[in-house]
Amino acid sequence: MLGYVLRRLLYTIPLLLVISGIVFLITAIQPGNFCTPLRLQDEAQYQRCVESTGIDQPLPLRYGMWLWGIITRLDFGYSFQNQQSVIEQLFTSGNWQSGTPLLWTIVISFGAMILTWLLAVPLGIYAATRRGSWRDYIVNFMGFVGLSIPSFFLAIALLWLLVVVFQVGQHCWQSTQVGNTICLGVSGLFDGNLVSAPWSWEKSFNLLWHLWPAMLVIGAANFAAIMRYMRSELLTVLSEPYIQTARAKGLSERVVLYKHALKNALNPMISMFGYWIPSMFEGTLVAAMILQLPTVERVYWTALRQGDQYVIMAGLLFFSVVLILGNLLADLLLAWVNPKIRYQ
Repeated sequence: MLGYVLRRLLYTIPLLLVISGIVFLITAIQPGNFCTPLRLQDEAQYQRCVESTGIDQPLPLRYGMWLWGIITRLDFGYSFQNQQSVIEQLFTSGNWQSGTPLLWTIVISFGAMILTWLLAVPLGIYAATRRGSWRDYIVNFMGFVGLSIPSFFLAIALLWLLVVVFQVGQHCWQSTQVGNTICLGVSGLFDGNLVSAPWSWEKSFNLLWHLWPAMLVIGAANFAAIMRYMRSELLTVLSEPYIQTARAKGLSERVVLYKHALKNALNPMISMFGYWIPSMFEGTLVAAMILQLPTVERVYWTALRQGDQYVIMAGLLFFSVVLILGNLLADLLLAWVNPKIRYQ
């Protein structure tokens, strides 16, 4: 198994080289760049911006310098907009009290993913074992609703419900931690001066309040899809001849379901696990933009709007690495769940 993992990691090196070339080419040939808005104001200022950023250099030279910086120094370039390195801009800006974009991306995305799977898989099993009942119809209806509502619409509707209907912004209290009044909000991860305040129970509960709307927006569509896939796969396995044989031998329905059917139904689900990880990052982008979450996805979207090219390229590489590692993790989990699978 260790040899297989090492080979897979070695295979990612040429793959990432190809991806880096595609990423650079797509970013470089897109209309406009970071200096383009200055052209509408002053041509001389535009030319100075082009010369200082090196955008006017030949594409092979720019790609070679960028790739060499990554290989030798892990230097992914420079953020033109914020005048700092791409690593700082995309991943590490912030502090231990307010958190960094990478930290919040991991907490929100993987937290939503774990919560989604823990809820969706049991519900899919519940629906499959009660096929045709009113309980099955309710679970299926939940699945259709989750798949039908776009993430951005759900986020906007949730904001409207909390702010307009429940008027959460009018619920205020006197904070003993920051020494002034804090009003309950929806966007961001903390209310008021709690952003820079040291960690405490008050700040932790405030974080949990801000996390649940993001978890709901990110997990809704994935929850519905995973639940329906789980139901479909389990129904397929339960109709197999060996399941009928197990029942004919007098095994209890619980043993048939959990010992024989479920582990085989989980195999296709785990194989798709590599797809669900980048899908969670996609949902995090929508939630981050509407709920104003300080994640990598929001920094990346801001860079897209500003034409901050090196941040854009580093962000695309980051999402590619997440997809590759997600597929590797899915293969390892599949081998762990199914002892018949052996990677040589």
